[in-house]
Amino acid sequence: MRSLSIVVASLLLLAGPARAQDDDRVVPAHEEPRHVPKLVNEWVRVVDVAIPEGERTMYHAHSLDYPYLMVTSVTLQNQVYGQEPKDVKIERGVVGYYRAVQGTYTHRFINRGPGVFRAIGIELLKSAPASVTVSAPLPEMPGLATVLDNERVRAWRVTLAPGKSIGPITIPGPSLRVAIDAGTIVERVEGRADTAAVLIPAGFTFRQQSYTATFTNPGDAPIEFVEFALK
Repeated sequence: MRSLSIVVASLLLLAGPARAQDDDRVVPAHEEPRHVPKLVNEWVRVVDVAIPEGERTMYHAHSLDYPYLMVTSVTLQNQVYGQEPKDVKIERGVVGYYRAVQGTYTHRFINRGPGVFRAIGIELLKSAPASVTVSAPLPEMPGLATVLDNERVRAWRVTLAPGKSIGPITIPGPSLRVAIDAGTIVERVEGRADTAAVLIPAGFTFRQQSYTATFTNPGDAPIEFVEFALK
């Protein structure tokens, strides 16, 4: 029995440094186990982030231009590599952007809750253009608000009350719609039959071409989603 205890103790001593080394290992953001790529094409890598309450990510590095949408409200204990951790309150619906020229951002975090942390990140895979074709922004109107506008991407928040419509509005392509709420929207495009699109939180749709549509919420609860248009 004593010899067995010695063997177990020896294995634990060997495992300790290995665990510590793994704790400090840095991986690209899209290779972190809780950052799951759901779409990769020539323009974007769409990363679906889902962290259960109480769980921690590995250190992961963001090195590309990176618009993102927070889908749930939680508190994260965020730790930038080499620094002390800090609590950060994440608000549902916040749209943000990380610029690669700031240098690689390496961090890990613990989800303090309440509930699962969900977010969608959009890694921009094409190099930043030398010049950007400037398109006119969409006019502000009830239910439509610009939430991000820079040299690489423009984003609008669309909020539809039950039974309400918005449009027609033209979303330049390529574009990505990311849902915040669950529900259904009816899209009306001139010359085509109406189509219904089912939304789920953190669900997304990529479109390569520009399109013009009127959106209607036929349900009995508000619906919110964000349209990201690449420049």
